[in-house]
Amino acid sequence: MKFNLEDKELIRSCRPILDRLYKDHKKKYIDLFFYEKDILFTKFDITPLIKTKIIRELKGKFRANVQVFPLSGKFICTDFNYSTHRKIGKTYTTQRDGVWGILPEETPVMAKKTIVKKGDVVLDLATGSGMIGIFCAEKAKKVIATDINPRAINYAKFNSILNGVDHKMEFRVGNLFNPVKGIKFDLVVWNGPTVAVPETPEKYPVYSYGGMDGAEFTRKFIDSVFDYLKPNGRLQWYDCSVGTEKIPVSMEYLKRKWKDKEVKAIFNSLTLDPVSLEKSFKVYSKVNLENPKIKTPLSVKTVTKNEEGRWHNWLKERGYTHFYYAFVQVNPSDKFEFKMNFPKKDIRTDRYLTRYWLWMSYQTILKKLEFCEWL
Repeated sequence: MKFNLEDKELIRSCRPILDRLYKDHKKKYIDLFFYEKDILFTKFDITPLIKTKIIRELKGKFRANVQVFPLSGKFICTDFNYSTHRKIGKTYTTQRDGVWGILPEETPVMAKKTIVKKGDVVLDLATGSGMIGIFCAEKAKKVIATDINPRAINYAKFNSILNGVDHKMEFRVGNLFNPVKGIKFDLVVWNGPTVAVPETPEKYPVYSYGGMDGAEFTRKFIDSVFDYLKPNGRLQWYDCSVGTEKIPVSMEYLKRKWKDKEVKAIFNSLTLDPVSLEKSFKVYSKVNLENPKIKTPLSVKTVTKNEEGRWHNWLKERGYTHFYYAFVQVNPSDKFEFKMNFPKKDIRTDRYLTRYWLWMSYQTILKKLEFCEWL
């Protein structure tokens, strides 16, 4: 779907409607924007939601065209990662150019905890839905948001208008730093493709494929980011890669490349310890691939057993035994410092990529949304 961005007043008028629906009719909101149920509206005017194509009329009821994630009075439109209405047999499919649906323990955590300062000029790299940049825009002087996916830029522009920060945001289409050559920033935030998967990039959505170790684009980011950072600039990004029991490959690379930089890099894990690759594969396969009722491959096209097997062998040959999930924060320092922090309990509770909104109970969804508000 492509949003029409011309009538900004119409788009902005959707926000109070969404706010009222979420606050006063939470069950209906979740049925509509999380479970994709067809809903009947009788009590208030939802015309702006229809005109902007957030929802559509269908046989006297209304169905969501997009997921709308609520967070601290803001509303962010994305695609449904796995849609009830987009299946092949029993298999829920993903979209090659999809706009990543928000998961509670990833983007919202970063959006609420960005290290943005008042007056910053910010680069939101691989912006996706625009959520992180939109939260940065509350304090920042300006946010430039980029993405390789034109569909994502369209959604991000719409979301910036919907949440009233479009006057502080600029959007550019392109790969990594190509759209901002010659510009330096106070803060660079990044939540890019970091999913470790078999070496079949054509089979995965543009927002997820991070190479066989999950760090293909992270290494490119580490190589180039200081060319776009002011002398006292800061960095913050979501990091997900494989590694040994001691360190992920992304941080091993960072330590080697930045050993002469005057920065302090802190790896803040979202799990209390590294996550076993072996157990992850077993749990994911049992829950997602062998379950006769729910099949949710991460890929757009089926990955063969041979492709999967070659990937597993590649990981074993290199001694990679664990997954890591973390937020990395980098600040100026008088020498290079590196630290890995692990919480006392899991912040990311879905360790094995087994759960999505469609298969969570209503009470679980409420708890996840409450968790995001408490951040």
